[in-house]
Amino acid sequence: MSMLTEVAKNIFLVAAENNGRFPYCHGVLVTGRLTALVETGCGAGILAAVEEKFRPDRIILSHGHPDHCSGSWLFPPERIWAPRERREETGDVRRMAERFVREEIREYWIASMREEPGLRDFKAQNHFSGGHRFDFGGITMEAVHAPGHTDDHYCFYFPAQKIMFTTDIDLTPFGPWYGNPESDIDRFVRSIRTVRGYEMATVISPHLGVIRDGIRERFDAFLGVIREREEKILRFLRSPRNMSDFVEAALIYRKYSYREPIMRYLEAQMVGKHLDRLIIRGRVGRKGDRYYRI
Repeated sequence: MSMLTEVAKNIFLVAAENNGRFPYCHGVLVTGRLTALVETGCGAGILAAVEEKFRPDRIILSHGHPDHCSGSWLFPPERIWAPRERREETGDVRRMAERFVREEIREYWIASMREEPGLRDFKAQNHFSGGHRFDFGGITMEAVHAPGHTDDHYCFYFPAQKIMFTTDIDLTPFGPWYGNPESDIDRFVRSIRTVRGYEMATVISPHLGVIRDGIRERFDAFLGVIREREEKILRFLRSPRNMSDFVEAALIYRKYSYREPIMRYLEAQMVGKHLDRLIIRGRVGRKGDRYYRI
């Protein structure tokens, strides 16, 4: 199948629609004595082809973001494994909207996610926690809890092959993403450093593909984006600014090229987390709705 790229024996990248860019993501197919598909954000046509040829015994989700779980409704609940964290919301589209965005844009978010990438309600009958080892018969995969992006965010490590599926520690030039209310920059930094500490010959990024060279340098550059964002925010505070000023400036997203109301909300979330962090560190102050550099 042209959508499959062999990463190691019996481990394949499943190439997603839109080259793996949001609102889709690449998946991983494991073909041991049991067959597993990790992530269902590849696109419905690709998932249908995987189901027809391989009929995976396990469907495993890294976390509850739509670009990673949107096609889960195509599979029966007894085959789906999801993180134990936030399991009450995962698969319930309305509760996912309540979790991820503010009330004023929830209906818009639901409509957008239903349209593309095709999110529908689904149920996961099985759940896992950090340290869980999936045994597919000859191939073992470890669930590595990596919170900060979301509470339920996991990466997956194949110890024998030294392969890490980094999920949304995706090593893209955009850098770390922490745009939900539950997201936490410092927690995510700790998770990124933990994952970086594993012995890795190969990384599979859901939004880039297979990476074999310069892995440590890519992790360092990915982490460095956080510092670059804070320096940009501090430069922008050459005069006092309110959150509307920040959102108009789009310091993080640079432009709102997808669903603008959603992206503006996410921009405010991410900038707000940086400002809170800078206030704690004594580099920024706040008076009323305005922030200023100290």
